[in-house]
Amino acid sequence: MQSAIRITVIVGMCLLSANLVSCKKYLEAYSQNMSFIETATDLNELLIGDVYADQNNKELLISLFHISDDDFDISVPTKNWSIGAGYEHGFLHWQANPRLYGFEMDFHKSDVFYNTAYAKIARINTIIFEAERLRTKGEPGEVLNRITGEAHFLRALYYFNLVNLYGKPYRPSTANADFGVPLKISPEITSQFVARSSVKDVYEQIVKDLEKADGYLSPNLTFSMLRVSNVAVAALLSRVHLYMENYQKSINYANRVIEPGQFTLTDLNTIPANSIFLDRNSREVIFTMGGNYLGLRMRSNEEAPTDLYFFVSDNLYNGYDINDLRRKFFFTINGKGVIRAAKRGKGGSPTIDDISDKYSLRLSEMYLNKAEALVALGQNQEAKSVIQEFHKYRFKPADIPQWQYADAALIQKVREDRRQELCYEGIRWFDLRRYGVNSKYPYGKAFRHRSIMFTGTTYIENGYYELGTYAQDEAAYTLPIADDEIEFSQGRITNEVRPERPLKQ
Repeated sequence: MQSAIRITVIVGMCLLSANLVSCKKYLEAYSQNMSFIETATDLNELLIGDVYADQNNKELLISLFHISDDDFDISVPTKNWSIGAGYEHGFLHWQANPRLYGFEMDFHKSDVFYNTAYAKIARINTIIFEAERLRTKGEPGEVLNRITGEAHFLRALYYFNLVNLYGKPYRPSTANADFGVPLKISPEITSQFVARSSVKDVYEQIVKDLEKADGYLSPNLTFSMLRVSNVAVAALLSRVHLYMENYQKSINYANRVIEPGQFTLTDLNTIPANSIFLDRNSREVIFTMGGNYLGLRMRSNEEAPTDLYFFVSDNLYNGYDINDLRRKFFFTINGKGVIRAAKRGKGGSPTIDDISDKYSLRLSEMYLNKAEALVALGQNQEAKSVIQEFHKYRFKPADIPQWQYADAALIQKVREDRRQELCYEGIRWFDLRRYGVNSKYPYGKAFRHRSIMFTGTTYIENGYYELGTYAQDEAAYTLPIADDEIEFSQGRITNEVRPERPLKQ
């Protein structure tokens, strides 16, 4: 009865007001999931079932996290293209409205990832509230602490991805004014439409959530890479502070992960040649959730795919040192010379043992965060020592590069190493954005993606589209929020106008 009364009150408020997550979406989440919450066990089941990303999270489109960056290129199909793949043309080619189909030009007003992320955040907000209510009913505090800590972490992670897709990158000098994404952290439905919060406000909330998560989670919990831990919190804080240019904090949190020795780098000198580098047996993986669809989209197990697929860009593959062992373990080259990503295996279909292609944290990133932050603080020699230690696991001893770089040249080498190590893990596009606004060592690069045309009988390569540097092409580095949310907000949410992008020959 109590739950029914709550829902009735919400329905009444919905008739008078609205917020970012529409009342329909919120009520669906609330009515289906909150009516049975009477114990900590119920709350834990809701967290696992409805807040963590699952293995089948196809709504987290490859287009959002991957194909806009410079690590991907597109194939020329040998037969009729599967129509569904055309959806990603707009993201691949940085179009003014990326939700247009590539060849059918069929307009999509909605964004499944955006809607799903905010639906999960709505559940998180309610979980945090309900956890406090259940404390007063005598439910076990240790269990509720873990649930609350995990919820705060996951809210931070979802907002980190949202702001790096739909908001401006973090620039310390302008973050207070730059637009981020709508911020909703309470379970109440209010009478106010929710507008975009500033980038600064979103990042500050991310940090607050992670610090709260750190306080709620016990370091004595049994570790599982499939659940949030204190180490995962420290790893994400290291990443977030690097993006905010809080370099010493990024180093401190990286050290919290590295120094205890709980995780170890995979030594590419010693593992068998046919090993899968990145799976759930890896001692590098700190956290993972959700599935991996890269192999499927790259058709990794097909010699000559007949429909559209993506493959490794020459620019990425050719950037590796010839002696870099990652070339052997991260990639495969088929009989036609096509390079595919293989760090999670050579199969084409997702498996239950996959590490996520979007939501994962690894020990290697901590070394790279630390090295980049050290260079930014002027500690070049210390940064090179970190990279030297890291490279012991990626090169044969006689082949470890002896970098003689400093300052801008050194940070560029560290960033290149970061790209080579973390490729296809859902972070490259975010990195390109932050490099463009970095206050000490800004960096930008223009790059191209090929275009494909149907002749009436077959598909052929037909020119290319080019993305400029962040300084040249700023608006194209931020995705527009979908029209259904713009309309629902009645003008409180707006998008920056993205330029029309012409085909070049």
